[in-house]
Amino acid sequence: MPAFSVAPYRGKPVVMRDGQPIPAFCYNYCGAMEWNGSREIIAKFAANGCKVFMVPVRGGVEGDYWTTPFWTDDGVFPDVTPADAEHFVGDMVHEVLKAAPDALLWVRFGSSPPKRWREKHPGDLLLNSFGKVYDEASLASDSYNEQLARFIENTVRFCERQPWGERVIGYLIYPLGEGTTQLTCEGFLFDRSPAMQQGFRRYLRRKYGTDAALREAWGRADAALETAQVPDDSDFHARGKTRYGEVSTDGKTLQRIPRRLHWPEPQETAAERDYCLYMRELTGRNFRTILAAAKRAAPSKLAGIDAFKQTLLGWPLVARWVGDYQTHGGAMHPVSGAFDMAELLDLPELDVVVTPHDYLHRGMGFGYEGEGIGDSVVAHGKLFFVEEDQRTFSLSEEGRWNYLRDMAEAQAGLWRNLGSSLSRGYNTYPMDVCGPSFFMDDGIQAVLAARRRAHEAALRWHRREAPCIVMVVDDASVIYEDFTIGYQYLAVIHQRLYGLSRCGVPFRLHLFEDLARADFPACHKVFLFPNLFRVTPERLALLRRKVFRNGNVVIFGPASGITDGRTLSAETATELTGIPLELVRKESPRFVTIDRFDHPVTQRLPSRIDYGDSLPYGPLLVPQEHPEVRRLGGIQWPTARDGAGLVIREFGKGASGNGRKGSRGAGDYAAVFSCAVPLPAPLLRELARYSGTHVWSESDDDLTFADSCTLAVHSIRPGRRTIRLPRPTEVWDLIARRKLGDGLTKLRISVEPPQTKLYYLGRGNPLR
Repeated sequence: MPAFSVAPYRGKPVVMRDGQPIPAFCYNYCGAMEWNGSREIIAKFAANGCKVFMVPVRGGVEGDYWTTPFWTDDGVFPDVTPADAEHFVGDMVHEVLKAAPDALLWVRFGSSPPKRWREKHPGDLLLNSFGKVYDEASLASDSYNEQLARFIENTVRFCERQPWGERVIGYLIYPLGEGTTQLTCEGFLFDRSPAMQQGFRRYLRRKYGTDAALREAWGRADAALETAQVPDDSDFHARGKTRYGEVSTDGKTLQRIPRRLHWPEPQETAAERDYCLYMRELTGRNFRTILAAAKRAAPSKLAGIDAFKQTLLGWPLVARWVGDYQTHGGAMHPVSGAFDMAELLDLPELDVVVTPHDYLHRGMGFGYEGEGIGDSVVAHGKLFFVEEDQRTFSLSEEGRWNYLRDMAEAQAGLWRNLGSSLSRGYNTYPMDVCGPSFFMDDGIQAVLAARRRAHEAALRWHRREAPCIVMVVDDASVIYEDFTIGYQYLAVIHQRLYGLSRCGVPFRLHLFEDLARADFPACHKVFLFPNLFRVTPERLALLRRKVFRNGNVVIFGPASGITDGRTLSAETATELTGIPLELVRKESPRFVTIDRFDHPVTQRLPSRIDYGDSLPYGPLLVPQEHPEVRRLGGIQWPTARDGAGLVIREFGKGASGNGRKGSRGAGDYAAVFSCAVPLPAPLLRELARYSGTHVWSESDDDLTFADSCTLAVHSIRPGRRTIRLPRPTEVWDLIARRKLGDGLTKLRISVEPPQTKLYYLGRGNPLR
């Protein structure tokens, strides 16, 4: 039986078979319960050279979508024969091996409990605040957690016993909520099932020990460990609305109590935050259960999970899928326990993180981003798989999800997807959700075959990071908000979609904790902190050691440092940013106008720029005048108060691009504070230039993906472009399969949209 592992190889994590690297390109026909069209599309991929396929274990026992032959009832895990399992997994394996006799396999399956377990454990099922019971187990259910492990072991051991078991690279588990819960996917907050209620009280007793300690933490005189309740959606929302309280005995004088601010005083949401922290414990337990069970059953195979969606803080899931923005006021990550996740990336049982690519704007002119935070996954030495369920004209699903409308879009989109993945050390794989296939067209198959050859060749390339703009995502920040999605949607998702991806400089998304890694790339010189709300002495020390140095430019979002976890304060924000700030307990829409052009950051801008959004949020952190703080843009606050909305301050010798001579070291950097998000692409480009970071493109119309050896440029506007390379280099066109020249310092591109160009930067034929 071969042994598979994930190990670093030439600058990226790769799959190893008996210590030798193998390509990760694969195809997955998911097809839930029926194999509609699978035989034809599997044969097409095999004929075009695909040697790795992903095979699902499907449900359908007794007509239940989630019941498989491997877990049929409460405590029942049958000893399944090949004949028993043929319909559920075997027949697709045999179809694959008939089409590609030497194929390797991944096996994927879900983690939902079967119907008969659900019927016998009603108190262990998710229950929202309005009485809806879900077919998913509460993460607080001990029975579910224990039986889930037995189900996974039973499934994996069955596969390992089969003649084709030695072909299996690994096992990928796809929880229905993909790292969140079904309850939160529908826009609700709290699981009020009996299992959760019991578990929550146990957690509170363990954390606080006494009623007095609980009352002090929650600020409630009636709080008690034996009667404490899981928070309720209706109560939480009611307490957050503007209301009136009596301040006179005759009831005639009322006090207006404003609605809860986006960043409330921490004690206001102490009970809700305790729920989130308990959910985080349960999420960790669930992940460990899943991965450890797979490893116990197949120690020499890989184990992976669909989770770590930190790229999507502020995810408007219900809004995007069913079009209802009103019901989805709840932030999914905090109440699912899906935050502060860095330590889970270091689980020794975890080899692979697999997620779909972001459903937000998949079409022409946008990027290709996994829902998972792939740059952190790669930094932690794990394989990152991006599920490319890219709708096309071959099967558009009624024109949804920015499907690729014709062959020109298919070529541009599919090469864009590969170029983005290669430049970041990822792997992308075509995946069909349903039959017949998104990829059935012969022209699409030809593109995928050419793409596969480049993907497999990239295994041999020596990859290093290129200087990028790093957006540092503080996923622990979500428990210091009011559990709405509006701010994070702007600061994290919109910032990526409309700013970072179009600024002509490659970008990366990293968790805050990645900064502490000894192998964090030293080449990066621009750090954007959109949601660094909580400041501690330990965090400040880390920033001073790794970020506030070397001529870097450090960009802070509107609420940076607003709390220490105990109270809101301008002092912590000022200490973090180095810019004097005033805390104003009001909320406001934010629009910044860049109106000062006497600074190197702004003097190249062709015109005034306005940026921000009409979403009101607060409290406000208002920059104060200081002789060393330069105003770059203005803002109008409540009560028509004018102020500085974008400011910069240099420390030590300042940013590398400020013109001062001499090398930069510890304490030499520039801090930028913006009162609004998202920051526009031209501003990001100039801030990168000011840090000394190489700017590849001056165009706001193109998307540029790059590392040391890969360059992809995706364009939708016609015309000529100049792409400047960071060093003289040999350049190969990977799509045309030809060498462009030696010692090139720039590329001149003529764009006939839609278009993607993909290049190799380095010596020797990269496709040999």
